[in-house]
Amino acid sequence: MAKVKTIYSIKGVFTKLLEDANKDNFLIPAYQRGYKWTSKDENSHVKVLMKDLFSAYQNSSERYYLQFITLKDIDEVFEVIDGQQRLTTLTILFSLFFANDKISSQENFVENKLIYQIRKNFIEEFIYNEIDKLISAYSWDDFSLQNPSHNNQDVFYIFHATKTINEILNEIQKDTDLFEFYKYVSDKVQIIVNILDNEMNSEKIFVNVNKGVKLKDEDLVKGLLITKIPLDNKNEQYRLTENEINEIRTTLGRQWDEMSQWAVRKEITAFFQPNDSGIAWIIKLAFPKVSELDTENPVFTFLFEKYQKGEKAKSIFEKIYSTKQILDDWYNIPEIHNLLGFLIHSKSTHNLISIWAKHGALKTKDEIIKKLKKLVKDEIPYNEVENKLKELNYHDSKFELFNMFLILDLIKFLPVNSLSENIYDFGLINNENWSIEHIFPQNPDELRNTNSFSKEDLSILKELLPEKINIDDISIEEEIEKGNVINFFNKIKNAKDQCPINDDEKFALKYLLANNTRELHKIGNLALLELGMNSSMSNNFFDKKRNIIVEKVSNGKFVPYHTYDVFSKLIIENHTSLHVWSKNDINEHEVYINKKMKELFNYIIRE
Repeated sequence: MAKVKTIYSIKGVFTKLLEDANKDNFLIPAYQRGYKWTSKDENSHVKVLMKDLFSAYQNSSERYYLQFITLKDIDEVFEVIDGQQRLTTLTILFSLFFANDKISSQENFVENKLIYQIRKNFIEEFIYNEIDKLISAYSWDDFSLQNPSHNNQDVFYIFHATKTINEILNEIQKDTDLFEFYKYVSDKVQIIVNILDNEMNSEKIFVNVNKGVKLKDEDLVKGLLITKIPLDNKNEQYRLTENEINEIRTTLGRQWDEMSQWAVRKEITAFFQPNDSGIAWIIKLAFPKVSELDTENPVFTFLFEKYQKGEKAKSIFEKIYSTKQILDDWYNIPEIHNLLGFLIHSKSTHNLISIWAKHGALKTKDEIIKKLKKLVKDEIPYNEVENKLKELNYHDSKFELFNMFLILDLIKFLPVNSLSENIYDFGLINNENWSIEHIFPQNPDELRNTNSFSKEDLSILKELLPEKINIDDISIEEEIEKGNVINFFNKIKNAKDQCPINDDEKFALKYLLANNTRELHKIGNLALLELGMNSSMSNNFFDKKRNIIVEKVSNGKFVPYHTYDVFSKLIIENHTSLHVWSKNDINEHEVYINKKMKELFNYIIRE
């Protein structure tokens, strides 16, 4: 007897598998429930299968996998433990194929291969030999009246499945070469075969069958590993009993489900930012070469090939499981969590895949923290030689600025200056579209809704603008525009409680902000704010934003910690009124940023 493989094409299941195992056919035992696949609705079992098969054919998928079938080795036959519905439907499909004139010359490889203990006569008569009679029947009522011995529930479902598949094939061949579709389903559609020892009690074996027909990549992997791990020791002196095998499979199934549930937890995906859904992203970290495959089921294809080449299923499972355990440790150790989270969520080239590829094999907490610190050091805008913050420009350094403010938010959660370690929730930064914005706006686009400046807005403008402007110093060609700038400048200087702005004065405002308010460009006038917050306001920018931020916090919503401290002026030693943002506040904020970044850098370089 040839060695039985794990995967066969549809044709191979009905031919090569039986030949390799020296069997005559597949037996559906009497204790099983009958054929129950529905076929009327669009989401019925039969129609979904046919749609999936035809879709795979149209997409030229190299392989298409159906669910496992589980067989038991009994004398000259394979007893079908799980897979009756699929094998019966495929038998009907190919019997219809072989009844078609374009395909009838091909070998009928399904004939007499599937035997029902309690429906043997019907299958032989109406599926294998006279399927045309079943197709030509006007309705089930007519058919059952003419064949009263077959008037039962099993035959009812088989009758309708046959009629439905025939109708679908008739539609397909209007625009498609039916022979090519037949060849695709015959040769490219794959079934994974799980064979049980004949000592096992068939009626006690339960295999969980998914409701759908098409399996996810990770479901195929789960099935492969859970069915094969108990067989890893089949050539050893001690052979597992049926109870031991079932116990192992139950344990493995539970561990797999735990991994799958962990992999899709909201907080886990928000932190690690995986590119794949389900457990696939963990498997691809464990086996990165999976990503090189361009197939419909790359994870299963890669791991199955490893198994075929001799790697134990247990070894494959353990590598996936250990990867998940390491990731769980990284997530739950605050210092690792925060350093890693910064790299993943900052504006850098780092992601989980690149970090794992270089550092996933590190064994100790200290090792991984040391490596992560080195990566973080390269991403923060700090001049190590001069021991100070780098010169940053809002327009040219937005990524570096975002990284700086993100790490400033993290300082409270890292062991900097003996602070206690806590986990930072990076998902909140992404969810709210926090970005680098000006505390007091300097970009004219941010002022497009502005029609007046409040008393508080005027106070900072008067501080920032020079005492006077000479018309000769204005770098505008048109004299009339120069005059408008001078007039608007004087209007601001003379305003007391409010300063209205008309559309004609917007150009003058733009010029004044761009050329005379350098402090507005400083990092002290920047913070992580909700994207577009400035442009949504018409005046009183600082106080309105402060109220929005306080209200968000009061309602239990997230505000970056550093942003809250800025607008509450908790970090400004000689602060002005809570309702006003001043030139002094900008400078004090910049001093604070430099101080904190120096403390952070000292922590980063500390061994």
